Amino acid sequence: MTAIALAVAATLFAWWFGTGAIFWLNGLAQRARRWSIAAASGLLAVALAGIAATADQATTGAAYLGFACGLMVWAWVELTFLTGLITGPNRAPAAPGLALAARFRLAVGAILWHELTILALTALVFALSWGGATMTGAWTMLMLWAMRSSAKVNIFLGVRNTYAGLLPEHMRYLASHFSAGRVNPLFWPALAACLLAAALLFAAAAGAGPAEAAAFAILGTLAALGALEHAFLVLPVRSEALWSWGLGGRAAHLPDHRHPPSPHRPTPLPRAVAPTEAA
Repeated sequence: MTAIALAVAATLFAWWFGTGAIFWLNGLAQRARRWSIAAASGLLAVALAGIAATADQATTGAAYLGFACGLMVWAWVELTFLTGLITGPNRAPAAPGLALAARFRLAVGAILWHELTILALTALVFALSWGGATMTGAWTMLMLWAMRSSAKVNIFLGVRNTYAGLLPEHMRYLASHFSAGRVNPLFWPALAACLLAAALLFAAAAGAGPAEAAAFAILGTLAALGALEHAFLVLPVRSEALWSWGLGGRAAHLPDHRHPPSPHRPTPLPRAVAPTEAA
């Protein structure tokens, strides 16, 4: 149980700190953001090398290192998306009143290159570790992709809180693809799937050796955090307070999720917040 508890604590800290760090980096001025992408690209290369190096090591340390490397790969994906470096061919706001199919086509176009990048990197991480004793990095990437994809689909179809206010100024057009209001029917099965995955992974961790227990517990915690992030989409709470240190001055301009929005209305474009306000 100690191995499981340590893995849970490490994953929770990595999720909390990593998310806040992405917010902080994206709040920097344009020149500083370019340097952060360059540094993240260097870490991406290190992470890919680390995944390959730990693939044949069946140890607890390899499980943690694989997770850390998978998280660094994912951080690069998120940073290049939120800075606008890798998004999609459609960078214009969607017109109001479009049919669902037209909205979906435009929404996919807004994030197409981003999604293809995730697909390519996930395939690469699996290729680097396939058949090895430790594939924690690969499964970390797949878990994060699955959870984030589910959240994106639900935000598109309709949830109470879209968190459009967290978008940086240059990405505000994405908010036109969000739907704030009544919770869509897909949300509850998606939440249940996250919880089921977490339960199955923790059950596997309970009957495994130290290294496998750590790996299963890490993935189970990620699934549970996916469920928590889904819950944030419908609960009247200000979850962004968890990362106020990374958001800086931008946190003061975010909407109060304790007051429900009108049903089925498109999310308004959030107020522009200059990078200097994040200080």
